[in-house]
Amino acid sequence: QVYKGYLGGVTNEEGKEQPVAIKVAHPRVRNTMEKDLGIMRYLAKSMERLPFGWGQKMKWNNLSGGVEEFATMLEPQLDLRNEANHIDRFNKDFAKQPDVIFPELVEGYEASKDVLVETFCSGVTLEDFCEQHKDDIELRARMCELGARTMCEMIFNNNFVHSDIHPGNILISPDNKLILLDCGIASEYSERDHDLAINVIAAFIRMDGRRAAEFLIENSNQHMQETTGEQALEVEEYLDEIAEISKTPVQGDFAFKKVTMYINYIMNSASKHHVRITPAFVSMALAIKVQEGIALKLNPHASIIRVANPIIMKAEAKRLRQGGFERWKTIADDTWRDFKVRRERERNARLLAEGQTS
Repeated sequence: QVYKGYLGGVTNEEGKEQPVAIKVAHPRVRNTMEKDLGIMRYLAKSMERLPFGWGQKMKWNNLSGGVEEFATMLEPQLDLRNEANHIDRFNKDFAKQPDVIFPELVEGYEASKDVLVETFCSGVTLEDFCEQHKDDIELRARMCELGARTMCEMIFNNNFVHSDIHPGNILISPDNKLILLDCGIASEYSERDHDLAINVIAAFIRMDGRRAAEFLIENSNQHMQETTGEQALEVEEYLDEIAEISKTPVQGDFAFKKVTMYINYIMNSASKHHVRITPAFVSMALAIKVQEGIALKLNPHASIIRVANPIIMKAEAKRLRQGGFERWKTIADDTWRDFKVRRERERNARLLAEGQTS
């Protein structure tokens, strides 16, 4: 529950009392959430035992792992001191990006388990902004790019992702800055899971489905070898299936709606070929999927490759400095593969154009 309050004796630039947002945990929220998570765990386990192959599909999509990943993100939200730490981290991560605003902690009001006091952020909702500026295509495209850049920075560079971004938690300030609210749910991944997730998503952004599939199979086989000893089935067929969706020529560059198609296809193909999907990739992919609606609402022709590529390259350079020869070799291989994939896509596009004109 969030309330608006005022700091007595403290005025803002307009000479009025300083407004603040006061978040209070509902007294029964913890008990209710524990019951809900218990039900979700039971349902996930039950679905993984379904007959006629349905249970196997749920197993390889790692439904139980997804529930635990969800619980890992959700349970810290029950202690508002964690949200205070998230607010502090986000403000540090985006300190050099003045167009992105998060609430700030109010000095003198230390967060407790049940109460959090933060600055009150004024702005209009995404829907109202789009209505007010429906004829200003340039401004809406700029805000779309700002949102995409912010999400890419969180995923690829910061490894600290706001995991509850939706239109209700987004405001646009009067001077057209992006305001992100409700920082209670945030995700930070292990180095192994983060490497996998950004490698897979970066490969898809660069339209190299085969490379993404190789990352997924390598991770799955490694994990299953450590647990059950199982391995992926019909590997070449799986690689071809995932590669195929990134070969089809599309109008313009990569758009968020392309990612959602990839995610759905990956999950179906993974269950067929016994490729275990890591929960970290699923949660990150879902965060991107939510961005689809936001990006397309601001700009129906959103194109992300120009925004994403420099951030991906920056993240890869950072990882290179932390690694050695193997990391350099991986990046070199990926660069060469990117070149070949783009050549193949250009060739497919020419063939398609020739077929349409003949």
